[in-house]
Amino acid sequence: MHTRNEFHQEIQALLAPLSAEQLRTVIQRWAEETHPSQRQAFVERLRHHCLVDEAGSASVDRDGLSSRLAAMQARLDAIAEVEPEWGDIDDEEGCGPFEPVMADLFDLLEAAGALLHDADPQSARETYEAIWEMVDIENDYGHSPNLEEVDHAITREHVARYLRATYLATAPEHRVEALLEAASGVGLSGSVSAFTVHYCSLREIAGAAPPPLPSWEEFEDRLVSSLQSPRSILELAWLREALASRQGLEGIATMARRTGAEIPRLWLDWVGGAIREGDLPEAAVAWQAAQGLFSRGAGIWHEFATCFQEDPRWLELPEAAAIAFEALLANPGPRWLLALHDASPEGSVRYRRISEAAAWLGAVAQKGRVDEGGISSAPEANADPRRERLVSMDRWLVRPASFAPWGAIAVLAWCLIGEVQQAQAALPSRPDSLGWSLGDSPSQALFACLPTLLTALPVQEIGSASHAMWQRLVASRPGDNDAVMADRLNQAMRLAIQQSPLSPEEGKSWLLWCCETAAERCHSIVSGQHRKAYPRAAACVALCQETAVAMRRPALGENLVREVRQRYPRHSAFQRAIDEALAVGRKDFEVGR
Repeated sequence: MHTRNEFHQEIQALLAPLSAEQLRTVIQRWAEETHPSQRQAFVERLRHHCLVDEAGSASVDRDGLSSRLAAMQARLDAIAEVEPEWGDIDDEEGCGPFEPVMADLFDLLEAAGALLHDADPQSARETYEAIWEMVDIENDYGHSPNLEEVDHAITREHVARYLRATYLATAPEHRVEALLEAASGVGLSGSVSAFTVHYCSLREIAGAAPPPLPSWEEFEDRLVSSLQSPRSILELAWLREALASRQGLEGIATMARRTGAEIPRLWLDWVGGAIREGDLPEAAVAWQAAQGLFSRGAGIWHEFATCFQEDPRWLELPEAAAIAFEALLANPGPRWLLALHDASPEGSVRYRRISEAAAWLGAVAQKGRVDEGGISSAPEANADPRRERLVSMDRWLVRPASFAPWGAIAVLAWCLIGEVQQAQAALPSRPDSLGWSLGDSPSQALFACLPTLLTALPVQEIGSASHAMWQRLVASRPGDNDAVMADRLNQAMRLAIQQSPLSPEEGKSWLLWCCETAAERCHSIVSGQHRKAYPRAAACVALCQETAVAMRRPALGENLVREVRQRYPRHSAFQRAIDEALAVGRKDFEVGR
Protein backbone atom coordinates (compact mmCIF):
# COMPACT_ATOMS: atom_id res chain seq x y z
CA MET A 1 0.00 0.00 0.00
CA HIS A 2 1.25 3.48 -0.86
CA THR A 3 2.33 5.75 1.98
CA ARG A 4 0.85 9.25 2.00
CA ASN A 5 4.07 10.72 0.59
CA GLU A 6 4.36 8.09 -2.17
CA PHE A 7 0.72 8.66 -3.07
CA HIS A 8 1.24 12.43 -3.35
CA GLN A 9 4.36 12.00 -5.46
CA GLU A 10 2.65 9.63 -7.88
CA ILE A 11 -0.39 11.90 -8.24
CA GLN A 12 1.85 14.92 -8.85
CA ALA A 13 3.81 13.02 -11.47
CA LEU A 14 0.58 12.09 -13.28
CA LEU A 15 -0.95 15.58 -13.15
CA ALA A 16 2.13 17.72 -13.81
CA PRO A 17 2.15 17.40 -17.63
CA LEU A 18 -1.63 17.93 -18.02
CA SER A 19 -3.19 21.17 -19.24
CA ALA A 20 -6.27 22.72 -17.64
CA GLU A 21 -8.49 21.29 -20.37
CA GLN A 22 -6.99 17.84 -19.92
CA LEU A 23 -7.61 18.08 -16.16
CA ARG A 24 -11.27 18.92 -16.81
CA THR A 25 -11.54 15.87 -19.06
CA VAL A 26 -10.01 13.63 -16.37
CA ILE A 27 -12.46 14.92 -13.74
CA GLN A 28 -15.41 14.41 -16.08
CA ARG A 29 -14.34 10.81 -16.83
CA TRP A 30 -13.91 10.20 -13.13
CA ALA A 31 -17.41 11.54 -12.54
CA GLU A 32 -18.83 9.18 -15.18
CA GLU A 33 -17.33 6.21 -13.32
CA THR A 34 -19.04 7.20 -10.07
CA HIS A 35 -21.80 4.90 -8.87
CA PRO A 36 -25.27 6.51 -9.16
CA SER A 37 -25.74 6.36 -5.39
CA GLN A 38 -22.46 8.27 -4.89
CA ARG A 39 -23.00 11.03 -7.45
CA GLN A 40 -24.35 13.61 -5.01
CA ALA A 41 -21.48 12.94 -2.61
CA PHE A 42 -19.02 13.33 -5.50
CA VAL A 43 -20.53 16.70 -6.43
CA GLU A 44 -20.38 17.90 -2.81
CA ARG A 45 -16.73 16.90 -2.45
CA LEU A 46 -15.87 18.60 -5.74
CA ARG A 47 -17.77 21.74 -4.71
CA HIS A 48 -15.94 21.80 -1.37
CA HIS A 49 -12.51 21.56 -3.00
CA CYS A 50 -13.40 24.22 -5.56
CA LEU A 51 -14.18 26.65 -2.73
CA VAL A 52 -11.01 25.97 -0.72
CA ASP A 53 -8.19 28.37 -1.50
CA GLU A 54 -4.66 27.31 -2.38
CA ALA A 55 -3.54 27.52 1.23
CA GLY A 56 -5.79 24.59 2.03
CA SER A 57 -8.09 24.15 5.01
CA ALA A 58 -8.10 26.54 7.89
CA SER A 59 -5.73 25.78 10.78
CA VAL A 60 -6.93 23.78 13.76
CA ASP A 61 -8.92 25.63 16.39
CA ARG A 62 -6.40 25.07 19.17
CA ASP A 63 -8.52 26.73 21.84
CA GLY A 64 -11.47 24.49 21.08
CA LEU A 65 -9.40 21.31 20.69
CA SER A 66 -8.78 20.90 24.41
CA SER A 67 -12.47 21.17 25.19
CA ARG A 68 -13.29 18.69 22.40
CA LEU A 69 -10.85 16.18 23.89
CA ALA A 70 -12.29 16.64 27.37
CA ALA A 71 -15.84 16.28 26.08
CA MET A 72 -14.94 13.09 24.22
CA GLN A 73 -13.32 11.66 27.34
CA ALA A 74 -16.50 12.35 29.30
CA ARG A 75 -18.67 10.74 26.61
CA LEU A 76 -16.53 7.60 26.53
CA ASP A 77 -16.57 7.29 30.33
CA ALA A 78 -20.34 7.68 30.38
CA ILE A 79 -20.86 5.05 27.67
CA ALA A 80 -18.60 2.59 29.50
CA GLU A 81 -20.70 2.94 32.66
CA VAL A 82 -24.08 2.48 30.98
CA GLU A 83 -25.62 -0.99 30.96
CA PRO A 84 -26.07 -1.86 27.24
CA GLU A 85 -29.27 -3.16 25.73
CA TRP A 86 -29.64 -6.95 25.77
CA GLY A 87 -29.19 -7.25 22.00
CA ASP A 88 -25.96 -5.22 22.06
CA ILE A 89 -23.94 -7.60 24.24
CA ASP A 90 -23.77 -10.50 21.78
CA ASP A 91 -20.92 -9.22 19.63
CA GLU A 92 -17.88 -8.49 21.79
CA GLU A 93 -15.72 -7.82 18.73
CA GLY A 94 -17.57 -4.69 17.62
CA CYS A 95 -17.66 -1.22 19.10
CA GLY A 96 -21.14 -1.81 20.52
CA PRO A 97 -22.49 1.26 22.36
CA PHE A 98 -19.35 3.22 21.41
CA GLU A 99 -20.35 3.15 17.73
CA PRO A 100 -22.10 6.58 17.73
CA VAL A 101 -18.92 8.40 18.84
CA MET A 102 -16.49 6.75 16.42
CA ALA A 103 -16.93 9.37 13.70
CA ASP A 104 -16.09 12.12 16.21
CA LEU A 105 -13.01 10.18 17.33
CA PHE A 106 -11.76 10.07 13.75
CA ASP A 107 -12.41 13.82 13.49
CA LEU A 108 -10.11 14.28 16.48
CA LEU A 109 -7.47 12.16 14.76
CA GLU A 110 -7.73 14.43 11.72
CA ALA A 111 -7.29 17.44 13.98
CA ALA A 112 -4.12 15.91 15.40
CA GLY A 113 -2.89 15.26 11.87
CA ALA A 114 -3.63 18.87 10.94
CA LEU A 115 -1.39 20.03 13.79
CA LEU A 116 1.43 18.00 12.28
CA HIS A 117 0.67 19.57 8.90
CA ASP A 118 0.86 23.01 10.59
CA ALA A 119 4.44 22.24 11.69
CA ASP A 120 3.53 21.79 15.35
CA PRO A 121 4.73 18.24 16.04
CA GLN A 122 4.69 18.62 19.82
CA SER A 123 1.00 19.56 19.91
CA ALA A 124 0.23 16.80 17.39
CA ARG A 125 2.06 14.29 19.56
CA GLU A 126 0.22 15.36 22.71
CA THR A 127 -3.15 15.25 20.95
CA TYR A 128 -2.54 11.79 19.54
CA GLU A 129 -1.41 10.52 22.94
CA ALA A 130 -4.55 11.92 24.55
CA ILE A 131 -6.66 10.05 21.98
CA TRP A 132 -4.74 6.77 22.44
CA GLU A 133 -5.25 7.05 26.18
CA MET A 134 -8.97 7.78 26.02
CA VAL A 135 -9.76 4.90 23.62
CA ASP A 136 -8.09 2.46 26.01
CA ILE A 137 -11.41 1.81 27.69
CA GLU A 138 -13.84 -1.10 27.79
CA ASN A 139 -17.26 -1.75 29.24
CA ASP A 140 -18.19 -4.83 31.23
CA TYR A 141 -19.19 -6.68 28.07
CA GLY A 142 -15.94 -6.34 26.13
CA HIS A 143 -16.96 -3.44 23.90
CA SER A 144 -14.42 -0.71 23.24
CA PRO A 145 -13.97 2.24 20.86
CA ASN A 146 -11.74 0.17 18.59
CA LEU A 147 -10.41 2.46 15.86
CA GLU A 148 -9.02 -0.45 13.83
CA GLU A 149 -12.40 -2.15 13.87
CA VAL A 150 -13.89 0.85 12.07
CA ASP A 151 -11.06 1.57 9.60
CA HIS A 152 -7.74 -0.20 9.93
CA ALA A 153 -6.00 1.65 7.09
CA ILE A 154 -6.83 5.16 8.35
CA THR A 155 -5.93 4.19 11.91
CA ARG A 156 -2.60 2.83 10.76
CA GLU A 157 -1.83 6.03 8.87
CA HIS A 158 -2.59 8.11 11.96
CA VAL A 159 -0.28 5.90 14.01
CA ALA A 160 2.44 6.62 11.45
CA ARG A 161 1.73 10.36 11.74
CA TYR A 162 1.90 10.12 15.53
CA LEU A 163 5.31 8.44 15.32
CA ARG A 164 6.43 11.05 12.82
CA ALA A 165 5.35 13.79 15.25
CA THR A 166 7.25 12.02 18.03
CA TYR A 167 10.34 11.93 15.84
CA LEU A 168 10.17 15.64 15.04
CA ALA A 169 9.47 16.63 18.65
CA THR A 170 12.43 14.66 20.06
CA ALA A 171 16.10 15.56 20.16
CA PRO A 172 18.16 13.51 17.65
CA GLU A 173 20.13 11.65 20.32
CA HIS A 174 16.93 10.37 21.98
CA ARG A 175 14.88 9.53 18.90
CA VAL A 176 15.58 5.78 18.84
CA GLU A 177 14.39 5.25 22.41
CA ALA A 178 11.47 7.66 22.04
CA LEU A 179 10.12 6.07 18.86
CA LEU A 180 10.49 2.53 20.17
CA GLU A 181 8.60 3.46 23.32
CA ALA A 182 5.89 5.30 21.37
CA ALA A 183 5.48 2.50 18.81
CA SER A 184 5.25 -0.13 21.55
CA GLY A 185 2.34 1.76 23.05
CA VAL A 186 0.27 1.85 19.86
CA GLY A 187 0.95 -1.58 18.37
CA LEU A 188 -1.83 -2.57 15.99
CA SER A 189 -3.59 -5.88 16.47
CA GLY A 190 -3.04 -6.81 12.84
CA SER A 191 -2.61 -10.46 11.92
CA VAL A 192 -1.28 -13.13 14.27
CA SER A 193 0.77 -14.75 11.50
CA ALA A 194 2.56 -11.72 10.04
CA PHE A 195 4.44 -9.89 12.76
CA THR A 196 5.26 -6.90 10.54
CA VAL A 197 1.57 -5.96 10.60
CA HIS A 198 1.58 -5.29 14.33
CA TYR A 199 3.64 -2.12 14.13
CA CYS A 200 4.12 0.67 11.64
CA SER A 201 7.19 0.27 9.48
CA LEU A 202 9.94 2.85 9.16
CA ARG A 203 8.81 3.38 5.57
CA GLU A 204 5.32 4.31 6.75
CA ILE A 205 6.69 6.80 9.28
CA ALA A 206 8.96 8.45 6.73
CA GLY A 207 6.15 8.57 4.18
CA ALA A 208 3.34 9.76 6.46
CA ALA A 209 3.70 13.32 5.09
CA PRO A 210 5.37 14.83 2.01
CA PRO A 211 8.33 16.70 3.60
CA PRO A 212 11.39 14.45 4.13
CA LEU A 213 12.25 13.83 7.77
CA PRO A 214 15.45 15.58 8.87
CA SER A 215 18.46 13.37 9.71
CA TRP A 216 16.50 10.22 8.79
CA GLU A 217 19.54 8.32 7.54
CA GLU A 218 21.44 9.10 10.75
CA PHE A 219 18.43 7.82 12.70
CA GLU A 220 18.46 4.53 10.78
CA ASP A 221 22.19 4.17 11.43
CA ARG A 222 21.56 4.64 15.17
CA LEU A 223 18.83 2.02 15.02
CA VAL A 224 21.19 -0.53 13.48
CA SER A 225 23.97 0.13 15.98
CA SER A 226 21.70 0.09 19.05
CA LEU A 227 19.59 -2.96 18.10
CA GLN A 228 22.30 -5.54 17.46
CA SER A 229 20.53 -7.86 19.92
CA PRO A 230 16.81 -7.15 19.43
CA ARG A 231 14.60 -7.95 22.41
CA SER A 232 11.16 -7.60 20.85
CA ILE A 233 9.26 -8.11 17.62
CA LEU A 234 9.22 -4.35 17.04
CA GLU A 235 12.98 -4.01 17.50
CA LEU A 236 13.65 -6.90 15.12
CA ALA A 237 11.30 -5.49 12.48
CA TRP A 238 12.90 -2.04 12.56
CA LEU A 239 16.42 -3.48 12.70
CA ARG A 240 15.83 -5.54 9.56
CA GLU A 241 14.28 -2.60 7.74
CA ALA A 242 17.00 -0.12 8.71
CA LEU A 243 19.76 -2.63 7.95
CA ALA A 244 18.40 -3.24 4.45
CA SER A 245 17.99 0.49 3.85
CA ARG A 246 21.43 1.58 5.01
CA GLN A 247 23.73 -1.39 4.38
CA GLY A 248 21.93 -3.50 1.80
CA LEU A 249 22.66 -7.17 1.23
CA GLU A 250 26.24 -6.83 2.40
CA GLY A 251 25.16 -5.59 5.82
CA ILE A 252 22.44 -8.22 6.09
CA ALA A 253 24.90 -10.98 5.19
CA THR A 254 27.48 -9.74 7.70
CA MET A 255 24.99 -9.65 10.55
CA ALA A 256 23.43 -12.99 9.59
CA ARG A 257 26.83 -14.67 9.71
CA ARG A 258 27.62 -13.03 13.04
CA THR A 259 24.35 -13.94 14.77
CA GLY A 260 24.05 -17.44 13.28
CA ALA A 261 20.73 -19.11 14.06
CA GLU A 262 19.85 -16.49 16.67
CA ILE A 263 18.03 -14.27 14.13
CA PRO A 264 16.81 -16.62 11.38
CA ARG A 265 14.86 -13.91 9.59
CA LEU A 266 18.13 -12.23 8.63
CA TRP A 267 18.94 -15.31 6.57
CA LEU A 268 15.59 -15.03 4.82
CA ASP A 269 16.27 -11.34 4.19
CA TRP A 270 19.61 -12.26 2.66
CA VAL A 271 18.19 -14.92 0.34
CA GLY A 272 15.00 -13.01 -0.45
CA GLY A 273 16.85 -9.75 -1.07
CA ALA A 274 19.27 -11.41 -3.47
CA ILE A 275 16.36 -13.02 -5.35
CA ARG A 276 14.57 -9.67 -5.68
CA GLU A 277 17.75 -8.14 -7.08
CA GLY A 278 18.01 -10.97 -9.60
CA ASP A 279 21.25 -12.23 -8.05
CA LEU A 280 20.64 -15.99 -7.90
CA PRO A 281 24.30 -16.88 -7.23
CA GLU A 282 24.31 -14.61 -4.16
CA ALA A 283 21.10 -16.27 -2.93
CA ALA A 284 22.76 -19.67 -3.37
CA VAL A 285 25.78 -18.45 -1.38
CA ALA A 286 23.45 -17.43 1.45
CA TRP A 287 21.69 -20.81 1.33
CA GLN A 288 25.03 -22.62 1.48
CA ALA A 289 26.17 -20.45 4.39
CA ALA A 290 23.10 -21.54 6.37
CA GLN A 291 24.13 -25.21 6.20
CA GLY A 292 24.98 -26.54 9.64
CA LEU A 293 23.09 -23.78 11.43
CA PHE A 294 19.57 -25.16 11.13
CA SER A 295 18.43 -28.73 11.64
CA ARG A 296 17.06 -30.85 8.82
CA GLY A 297 13.31 -30.41 8.64
CA ALA A 298 13.37 -26.89 10.09
CA GLY A 299 10.84 -24.51 8.60
CA ILE A 300 13.48 -22.14 7.28
CA TRP A 301 14.44 -24.58 4.51
CA HIS A 302 10.91 -24.38 3.12
CA GLU A 303 11.00 -20.58 3.34
CA PHE A 304 14.33 -20.50 1.50
CA ALA A 305 12.91 -22.60 -1.33
CA THR A 306 9.81 -20.42 -1.53
CA CYS A 307 12.10 -17.42 -2.05
CA PHE A 308 14.01 -19.23 -4.80
CA GLN A 309 10.79 -20.14 -6.60
CA GLU A 310 10.12 -16.44 -7.18
CA ASP A 311 12.79 -16.58 -9.90
CA PRO A 312 11.97 -19.03 -12.73
CA ARG A 313 15.69 -19.58 -13.32
CA TRP A 314 16.28 -21.17 -9.94
CA LEU A 315 16.14 -24.72 -11.34
CA GLU A 316 19.31 -23.92 -13.30
CA LEU A 317 21.31 -23.53 -10.09
CA PRO A 318 23.70 -26.37 -9.18
CA GLU A 319 22.12 -26.31 -5.71
CA ALA A 320 18.53 -26.54 -7.01
CA ALA A 321 18.07 -30.23 -6.21
CA ALA A 322 19.48 -29.78 -2.70
CA ILE A 323 17.24 -26.75 -2.13
CA ALA A 324 14.14 -28.70 -3.19
CA PHE A 325 15.26 -31.73 -1.17
CA GLU A 326 15.53 -29.77 2.08
CA ALA A 327 12.24 -27.99 1.38
CA LEU A 328 10.49 -31.34 0.86
CA LEU A 329 11.73 -32.65 4.20
CA ALA A 330 10.74 -29.44 5.98
CA ASN A 331 7.28 -29.19 4.44
CA PRO A 332 6.35 -32.53 2.83
CA GLY A 333 4.01 -31.97 -0.08
CA PRO A 334 3.52 -32.66 -3.79
CA ARG A 335 4.84 -29.23 -4.79
CA TRP A 336 8.32 -29.83 -3.41
CA LEU A 337 8.34 -33.45 -4.55
CA LEU A 338 7.74 -32.25 -8.10
CA ALA A 339 10.39 -29.54 -7.65
CA LEU A 340 12.89 -32.19 -6.52
CA HIS A 341 11.98 -34.31 -9.54
CA ASP A 342 12.46 -31.37 -11.93
CA ALA A 343 15.69 -30.18 -10.31
CA SER A 344 17.36 -33.62 -10.34
CA PRO A 345 19.03 -34.91 -13.51
CA GLU A 346 17.29 -37.87 -15.11
CA GLY A 347 18.50 -41.36 -14.32
CA SER A 348 20.31 -42.62 -11.25
CA VAL A 349 20.80 -39.19 -9.69
CA ARG A 350 17.07 -38.46 -9.69
CA TYR A 351 16.30 -41.96 -8.41
CA ARG A 352 18.84 -41.60 -5.60
CA ARG A 353 17.60 -38.17 -4.55
CA ILE A 354 13.92 -39.10 -4.45
CA SER A 355 14.53 -42.46 -2.77
CA GLU A 356 16.68 -40.76 -0.12
CA ALA A 357 13.87 -38.29 0.58
CA ALA A 358 11.28 -41.09 0.68
CA ALA A 359 13.38 -43.15 3.09
CA TRP A 360 13.88 -40.15 5.40
CA LEU A 361 10.18 -39.28 5.39
CA GLY A 362 9.22 -42.90 6.00
CA ALA A 363 11.60 -43.19 8.95
CA VAL A 364 10.23 -39.99 10.48
CA ALA A 365 6.66 -41.24 9.99
CA GLN A 366 7.56 -44.42 11.89
CA LYS A 367 8.99 -42.42 14.82
CA GLY A 368 6.35 -39.71 14.68
CA ARG A 369 8.87 -36.90 15.02
CA VAL A 370 12.03 -35.40 13.55
CA ASP A 371 15.32 -35.61 15.42
CA GLU A 372 17.04 -32.24 15.52
CA GLY A 373 20.43 -33.88 15.35
CA GLY A 374 22.19 -31.49 17.70
CA ILE A 375 22.07 -28.55 15.31
CA SER A 376 21.82 -25.20 17.04
CA SER A 377 18.30 -23.90 17.43
CA ALA A 378 16.66 -20.73 18.63
CA PRO A 379 17.94 -19.43 21.96
CA GLU A 380 15.75 -20.27 24.88
CA ALA A 381 13.43 -17.58 26.10
CA ASN A 382 14.49 -15.63 29.17
CA ALA A 383 12.61 -13.67 31.80
CA ASP A 384 11.92 -10.76 29.45
CA PRO A 385 8.38 -11.39 28.10
CA ARG A 386 9.15 -9.37 24.95
CA ARG A 387 12.18 -11.54 24.22
CA GLU A 388 10.18 -14.67 24.97
CA ARG A 389 7.55 -13.66 22.43
CA LEU A 390 10.25 -12.94 19.84
CA VAL A 391 11.87 -16.34 20.36
CA SER A 392 8.52 -18.15 20.25
CA MET A 393 7.58 -16.40 17.02
CA ASP A 394 10.60 -17.78 15.16
CA ARG A 395 10.84 -21.20 16.79
CA TRP A 396 9.09 -22.81 13.81
CA LEU A 397 11.87 -21.54 11.54
CA VAL A 398 14.67 -23.28 13.43
CA ARG A 399 12.95 -26.44 14.61
CA PRO A 400 11.24 -29.23 12.66
CA ALA A 401 7.47 -29.41 12.58
CA SER A 402 5.83 -31.54 15.24
CA PHE A 403 3.46 -33.03 12.66
CA ALA A 404 3.42 -33.35 8.88
CA PRO A 405 2.11 -35.93 6.37
CA TRP A 406 5.48 -37.67 6.31
CA GLY A 407 4.07 -41.14 5.61
CA ALA A 408 1.74 -40.10 2.78
CA ILE A 409 4.45 -38.13 0.97
CA ALA A 410 6.95 -40.96 1.51
CA VAL A 411 4.54 -43.31 -0.30
CA LEU A 412 3.99 -40.76 -3.07
CA ALA A 413 7.74 -40.34 -3.48
CA TRP A 414 8.32 -44.09 -3.77
CA CYS A 415 5.52 -44.35 -6.33
CA LEU A 416 6.99 -41.44 -8.30
CA ILE A 417 10.05 -43.60 -9.05
CA GLY A 418 8.04 -46.80 -9.55
CA GLU A 419 9.00 -48.48 -6.26
CA VAL A 420 5.65 -49.98 -5.30
CA GLN A 421 7.09 -52.50 -2.83
CA GLN A 422 8.93 -49.75 -0.98
CA ALA A 423 5.71 -47.75 -0.91
CA GLN A 424 3.91 -50.69 0.68
CA ALA A 425 6.67 -50.98 3.28
CA ALA A 426 5.98 -47.37 4.28
CA LEU A 427 2.35 -48.16 5.18
CA PRO A 428 1.51 -48.09 8.90
CA SER A 429 0.99 -51.33 10.77
CA ARG A 430 -2.41 -50.17 12.04
CA PRO A 431 -5.36 -49.84 9.63
CA ASP A 432 -5.94 -46.31 8.36
CA SER A 433 -9.07 -46.71 6.26
CA LEU A 434 -10.62 -43.58 7.81
CA GLY A 435 -9.45 -39.99 7.77
CA TRP A 436 -8.42 -39.92 4.13
CA SER A 437 -9.89 -36.47 3.58
CA LEU A 438 -7.07 -35.00 5.71
CA GLY A 439 -4.52 -36.03 3.09
CA ASP A 440 -2.08 -37.63 5.55
CA SER A 441 -3.01 -41.30 5.08
CA PRO A 442 -0.25 -43.45 3.51
CA SER A 443 -2.85 -46.01 2.42
CA GLN A 444 -4.81 -43.31 0.60
CA ALA A 445 -1.62 -42.19 -1.17
CA LEU A 446 -0.86 -45.71 -2.41
CA PHE A 447 -4.51 -46.31 -3.31
CA ALA A 448 -4.58 -43.14 -5.43
CA CYS A 449 -1.28 -43.99 -7.17
CA LEU A 450 -2.04 -47.60 -8.05
CA PRO A 451 -4.42 -47.00 -11.00
CA THR A 452 -1.58 -45.34 -12.92
CA LEU A 453 1.06 -47.80 -11.69
CA LEU A 454 -1.06 -50.80 -12.69
CA THR A 455 -2.16 -49.53 -16.10
CA ALA A 456 0.67 -47.17 -17.13
CA LEU A 457 -2.08 -44.85 -18.37
CA PRO A 458 -2.74 -41.19 -17.59
CA VAL A 459 -5.09 -41.16 -14.64
CA GLN A 460 -7.73 -39.12 -16.48
CA GLU A 461 -7.97 -41.90 -19.08
CA ILE A 462 -8.62 -44.56 -16.45
CA GLY A 463 -11.84 -43.05 -15.14
CA SER A 464 -13.42 -40.21 -13.22
CA ALA A 465 -13.11 -41.87 -9.80
CA SER A 466 -9.39 -42.53 -10.29
CA HIS A 467 -8.85 -39.00 -11.56
CA ALA A 468 -10.76 -37.43 -8.66
CA MET A 469 -8.93 -39.56 -6.08
CA TRP A 470 -5.56 -38.54 -7.53
CA GLN A 471 -6.43 -34.86 -7.59
CA ARG A 472 -7.68 -34.97 -4.00
CA LEU A 473 -4.39 -36.51 -2.92
CA VAL A 474 -2.30 -33.86 -4.63
CA ALA A 475 -4.55 -30.98 -3.53
CA SER A 476 -4.71 -32.02 0.13
CA ARG A 477 -1.90 -29.63 1.14
CA PRO A 478 -2.32 -25.81 1.16
CA GLY A 479 -0.82 -24.31 -1.98
CA ASP A 480 -0.86 -27.61 -3.89
CA ASN A 481 -4.32 -27.24 -5.45
CA ASP A 482 -2.95 -27.06 -8.98
CA ALA A 483 -4.32 -29.29 -11.73
CA VAL A 484 -1.20 -28.80 -13.86
CA MET A 485 1.02 -29.97 -11.01
CA ALA A 486 -1.19 -33.02 -10.48
CA ASP A 487 -0.95 -33.91 -14.17
CA ARG A 488 2.83 -33.48 -14.22
CA LEU A 489 3.30 -35.70 -11.17
CA ASN A 490 1.06 -38.32 -12.73
CA GLN A 491 3.01 -38.18 -15.97
CA ALA A 492 6.32 -38.58 -14.12
CA MET A 493 4.97 -41.60 -12.26
CA ARG A 494 3.65 -43.12 -15.49
CA LEU A 495 7.04 -42.74 -17.21
CA ALA A 496 8.79 -44.34 -14.23
CA ILE A 497 6.54 -47.42 -14.24
CA GLN A 498 6.88 -47.76 -18.01
CA GLN A 499 10.64 -48.11 -17.57
CA SER A 500 10.19 -50.78 -14.91
CA PRO A 501 6.69 -52.29 -15.35
CA LEU A 502 5.07 -54.67 -12.90
CA SER A 503 4.68 -58.30 -13.89
CA PRO A 504 1.15 -59.64 -14.57
CA GLU A 505 1.22 -61.51 -11.26
CA GLU A 506 2.28 -58.38 -9.38
CA GLY A 507 -0.41 -56.38 -11.13
CA LYS A 508 -3.12 -58.83 -10.13
CA SER A 509 -1.85 -58.91 -6.55
CA TRP A 510 -1.93 -55.11 -6.30
CA LEU A 511 -5.40 -54.93 -7.84
CA LEU A 512 -6.61 -57.36 -5.17
CA TRP A 513 -4.99 -55.12 -2.55
CA CYS A 514 -6.96 -52.19 -3.94
CA CYS A 515 -10.19 -54.18 -3.74
CA GLU A 516 -9.48 -55.27 -0.17
CA THR A 517 -8.65 -51.71 0.84
CA ALA A 518 -11.82 -50.38 -0.77
CA ALA A 519 -13.92 -53.05 0.98
CA GLU A 520 -12.30 -52.22 4.32
CA ARG A 521 -12.90 -48.50 3.83
CA CYS A 522 -16.54 -49.14 2.93
CA HIS A 523 -16.98 -51.23 6.07
CA SER A 524 -15.40 -48.57 8.30
CA ILE A 525 -17.61 -45.85 6.85
CA VAL A 526 -20.92 -47.69 6.46
CA SER A 527 -20.78 -49.65 9.72
CA GLY A 528 -20.02 -46.39 11.52
CA GLN A 529 -22.90 -44.72 9.66
CA HIS A 530 -20.73 -41.84 8.48
CA ARG A 531 -23.41 -40.89 5.97
CA LYS A 532 -21.65 -37.84 4.60
CA ALA A 533 -18.73 -40.08 3.65
CA TYR A 534 -20.82 -42.61 1.69
CA PRO A 535 -19.95 -41.00 -1.68
CA ARG A 536 -16.23 -41.22 -0.83
CA ALA A 537 -16.55 -44.90 0.05
CA ALA A 538 -18.44 -45.55 -3.18
CA ALA A 539 -15.74 -43.70 -5.12
CA CYS A 540 -13.18 -46.24 -3.87
CA VAL A 541 -15.30 -49.06 -5.29
CA ALA A 542 -15.63 -47.21 -8.59
CA LEU A 543 -11.85 -46.67 -8.72
CA CYS A 544 -11.24 -50.39 -8.36
CA GLN A 545 -13.72 -51.22 -11.11
CA GLU A 546 -12.19 -48.61 -13.44
CA THR A 547 -8.70 -49.97 -12.81
CA ALA A 548 -9.82 -53.57 -13.32
CA VAL A 549 -11.41 -52.67 -16.67
CA ALA A 550 -8.28 -50.79 -17.77
CA MET A 551 -6.17 -53.84 -16.82
CA ARG A 552 -8.52 -56.12 -18.78
CA ARG A 553 -9.54 -57.88 -15.56
CA PRO A 554 -13.15 -56.62 -15.27
CA ALA A 555 -14.28 -59.68 -13.29
CA LEU A 556 -12.25 -58.59 -10.24
CA GLY A 557 -13.97 -55.22 -10.23
CA GLU A 558 -17.41 -56.76 -10.68
CA ASN A 559 -16.75 -59.16 -7.80
CA LEU A 560 -15.95 -56.22 -5.51
CA VAL A 561 -19.12 -54.36 -6.50
CA ARG A 562 -21.22 -57.47 -5.91
CA GLU A 563 -19.57 -58.20 -2.57
CA VAL A 564 -20.05 -54.66 -1.26
CA ARG A 565 -23.67 -54.51 -2.39
CA GLN A 566 -24.49 -57.84 -0.75
CA ARG A 567 -22.79 -56.83 2.50
CA TYR A 568 -24.99 -53.75 3.00
CA PRO A 569 -28.37 -54.57 1.39
CA ARG A 570 -30.37 -52.35 3.77
CA HIS A 571 -28.22 -49.24 3.53
CA SER A 572 -30.16 -47.61 0.72
CA ALA A 573 -28.19 -44.35 0.93
CA PHE A 574 -24.94 -46.24 0.40
CA GLN A 575 -26.47 -48.27 -2.43
CA ARG A 576 -27.48 -45.02 -4.15
CA ALA A 577 -23.97 -43.65 -3.69
CA ILE A 578 -22.56 -46.75 -5.43
CA ASP A 579 -25.09 -46.39 -8.25
CA GLU A 580 -24.09 -42.76 -8.79
CA ALA A 581 -20.35 -43.47 -8.68
CA LEU A 582 -20.62 -46.36 -11.14
CA ALA A 583 -22.97 -44.42 -13.42
CA VAL A 584 -20.40 -41.65 -13.78
CA GLY A 585 -17.75 -44.24 -14.56
CA ARG A 586 -19.89 -45.92 -17.23
CA LYS A 587 -20.65 -42.56 -18.83
CA ASP A 588 -16.94 -41.71 -19.00
CA PHE A 589 -16.20 -45.14 -20.49
CA GLU A 590 -18.84 -44.71 -23.20
CA VAL A 591 -17.57 -41.23 -24.07
CA GLY A 592 -14.00 -42.49 -24.23
CA ARG A 593 -15.00 -45.47 -26.37
